[in-house]
Amino acid sequence: MKEKTEVTEQSKRPDARDLQDAGIKTAKRVAIALAGTWKIYRRSLTGMIGMGIVLGFLVVAVTAPWTAPYDADFKAPAVDTFIADYAFRDLPSDNNWTEVLGLTSSARERPLERVMIYSEEGKVTIYPTTFGISEETNEIGIVIEESSTEQLPAEADYLDYAHFSQSFFFVLNSDNEKDNQSATLYEYTYDFLYVREHEIPFVPLYKSNLWNGYSPLYQVGRLALAFADDHNVWMINKRPPDISESSREGATFTNNLTISNATIVGNPLVVDGDFANGSMLIVPTDIGLMAYDLNVTKSLLTGKVLNVTIDALRWESDYSVEGEAFEPVVGDDMIIFQYPYQPTTAIGKESVSVATTDGRIIAYDRLTGNVTWSSKPILPGIRDFEISSLHSSPEYLVMVGRTGEKGLVAGLDPKTGRVGGNNSLFSTVDGYLNSPPQYVSGQYRFVFSTDKGTIYLITNEMKVNATFSAPRGGAVTPVAFLGNIYIEDSKTGNYFGVITEDNSLFVETLTGVNIAPLPPGTYPSGNYYPLGTDYEGHDILTQVMFGTRAELMVGVTAAFFSVVIGTIVGLVAGFYSGFVGELLMRATDVMLSLPYLVIMLLFAAAFGPSLFNIIIIFAILSWAGIARVIRSVTLSTRKRAFVDAAIVSGASDMRLIFRHIGPNVLPYAFLYMTFMISGAIVTEAILAFLGFGDPNAITWGMMLQYLQISGHSLDAPWWLLPPGIAITLLSLAFYLIGRAFDEVVNPRLRRR
Repeated sequence: MKEKTEVTEQSKRPDARDLQDAGIKTAKRVAIALAGTWKIYRRSLTGMIGMGIVLGFLVVAVTAPWTAPYDADFKAPAVDTFIADYAFRDLPSDNNWTEVLGLTSSARERPLERVMIYSEEGKVTIYPTTFGISEETNEIGIVIEESSTEQLPAEADYLDYAHFSQSFFFVLNSDNEKDNQSATLYEYTYDFLYVREHEIPFVPLYKSNLWNGYSPLYQVGRLALAFADDHNVWMINKRPPDISESSREGATFTNNLTISNATIVGNPLVVDGDFANGSMLIVPTDIGLMAYDLNVTKSLLTGKVLNVTIDALRWESDYSVEGEAFEPVVGDDMIIFQYPYQPTTAIGKESVSVATTDGRIIAYDRLTGNVTWSSKPILPGIRDFEISSLHSSPEYLVMVGRTGEKGLVAGLDPKTGRVGGNNSLFSTVDGYLNSPPQYVSGQYRFVFSTDKGTIYLITNEMKVNATFSAPRGGAVTPVAFLGNIYIEDSKTGNYFGVITEDNSLFVETLTGVNIAPLPPGTYPSGNYYPLGTDYEGHDILTQVMFGTRAELMVGVTAAFFSVVIGTIVGLVAGFYSGFVGELLMRATDVMLSLPYLVIMLLFAAAFGPSLFNIIIIFAILSWAGIARVIRSVTLSTRKRAFVDAAIVSGASDMRLIFRHIGPNVLPYAFLYMTFMISGAIVTEAILAFLGFGDPNAITWGMMLQYLQISGHSLDAPWWLLPPGIAITLLSLAFYLIGRAFDEVVNPRLRRR
C-alpha cells in the first residue's frame, strides 16, 4: 500500500516537458489577452492621444543628451547675462598660471592700478589698468595695457600681497638649495624691488591669514605673519618706518615657537592689534587649541614697536563641549574670528570659532579658552551637509560647505552660530566652492567661484545675485576680487579676475546690470536660447528636456511601488475575510483619513530632499485607495467557479491568491497605476515648489521652485510656462491612458 502511494505521488509531479508546455500555453494566453486588449484600447481616441504624448516625452527623455541644445549643467556666459565692462588678455602658454591678484597703491582710496598673474615657475606678469568708456554701457570701463614681466624665485609655492605702509609682497620658496629642512621668505616692495629675505628653519605647511595689519588710521601698527609645520611656528612682525629712519622698509622681528607635545593641524592665527586686552597667537593642534601671549615692547615716547616675542602659554582647550568630544574640520582656515575689518581693535575678536565634522560650530573665548556657545546650523530643506571652512564678514560668520553635489554658503550669527534671517541666509550652488567668499564692501556682496568654473555674486542675504562664466571658457583659477578700477564723482567699478580654460586673463566688473533671466533670442556670445534662460543662465529648453527623465522615473517608479503594495494588501484582505482582512482594512482606513499633503511634507522634511525619498514617501502614503478597489474585486472573484475548482484540487492559499485570483485583478491595478503616475508627477512638483525637492536633480518642480525664490514669477513667462505645461501634458497623458483602459476593464463604458 505504501509503495502504491509513492508511485501515485510521483506520477503527479510535472516533468520538464510539462513545465515547458505550461509556460508556452501561459505565454500564448497572455499574448492573446494583450492583443485583445490592444484591439479594444486603440478604438479610444483619447487613449491614443495620451499614448502618443507619453511616447513623445519618452523619446525626449532618452535622446536628451544628444538632442538638447546644451549640456545639462550649461550656464549662459556672463556676456549674455550681465551687462558690464570686461576685458581679455591672451597669456603666454609656456607657464602654468596659478592665480590672479589686483595691485593697488598705498593711497587711501586704493584704486586698482595693475593686475598681476603668477605661475608655479616663479614668473610674474603685470598688466597696468586704466579707465575707459564701455561700449555696452557707455560708463566707465576697464582698459588693460601692455604687460611687463618680473622674475621671482623659481617654483614659488606661496605669494601674498599685503597693504602695509608701503605695499609688500611675501614670496615663499620651499625648494631651498641649501637643504630640505628650511625655506626662504622673500620680501618685495609694491614696485617689485627686492628688500630682504628671511630664513624659515623648516618647510612650512600652514600660514597665518595676515590678520591685524597696518592701518592708515593707526600709524604705529604692524604686520604679523606666521608659518608653521607639524611642531614649529615661525613668526615675523613688521612695523612701518618712521621719519627718523632712513630705511623705507621698516624694522622686522622674527622668533620661533616649538610645540613638542602636540601636532599642528591648521593655520595659526595672530591677534595682533595692540588693543588693551593683549595680543595673542592661537595654534590649532590635534589635541586642541593652544593660545600664547605675544609680548610687544614699545617706545614710551613714540609708541614705536621695539620688539615682539612669543610669550608663555595662556590657555589650552581640547575639542569637547560639556565633556563630549568632537572632531574639528581640519583645513587651512580651521579657526577664525568673526570680523576681519577692524585690525586695530578688539571688536569682533572676543571669540574664535571652530567647525566640527558633524555640522556644529564651536566658539571659544579668546582670553580664557572657555566654550562660549555651541550650535548646529539649521538649513530648511537640507538634511545632510558638511562644513568645509569658516570665513569672516562684517556682519556674520560665513560658513562654506557642501550638500550632495551642491556647494553651500550660509551666514551665521557670530554670537549664537545660528543661520541668520530666521534660518534663511543660505544658498546652494552648482559645484563646490574653490575660493573663499570675498566681501565687496562697496556693493554689500560676496564673490566666489566653484570647481565647475562658474563665478557667483551673492547678496548680503546670501541669495544669488548674478553668475558669471567667461565666454572663452570657464575659470580654471579661483576668482580674485581685484578692487576698484577708477573713482571719480562717486563712480566705482569693482572688478574680479580669473584665468580661463583657453589660457586667457578675463577681467570683469561686478557693478554691471544682471539681465537674467533672458527671454528667447540670440545673444552676444552667439548662443541661441529657444525658450530663454533662468536667473542663473540655464537654458530652459535644455532643463525641460533633461527634466523629462526625472519626471518619468519618479512617476512610473513611485506609482509601481504604490500599486504593488496596494494590490498585495487588497488581495490578502479580500481573500481572508476574518481578523486579517479586518485588520488590513482598518489600517487602510487610517491611511485614507490622514491629511495627505501635510504628512507628505513632514516625511519629506524628515527623510531629506531626494528623488529616491520622494518615491518611497509616495509609495508609502498612496497605496490605500488601490487596496480598497482590489479588495472589492477579490471578494467578487473568489466566489467564481474556477476558484472553487482550484480549492478542490488542493491549491494552497498563496497559489489561490497570486496564481488564480491575482491575474484577474491586474487590469484594475494597471488602470489605477496610470492614474497614480499622474499623481506622483504632480506630487514631486508640489514638494519641489515648496522647497522639499532634490536640489541635485533637474526636475520640472525644481525649475518652478527656483522661479519662485528668484522673484521672477510674474516677469519671466518663458521660464514659468514650459515646466508648467510639461507637467500638465504628461499628467494629462497618463490620465487619458487610464480613462481609455477603463473602457477595456469596464465593458459598459465602451461606445457602441
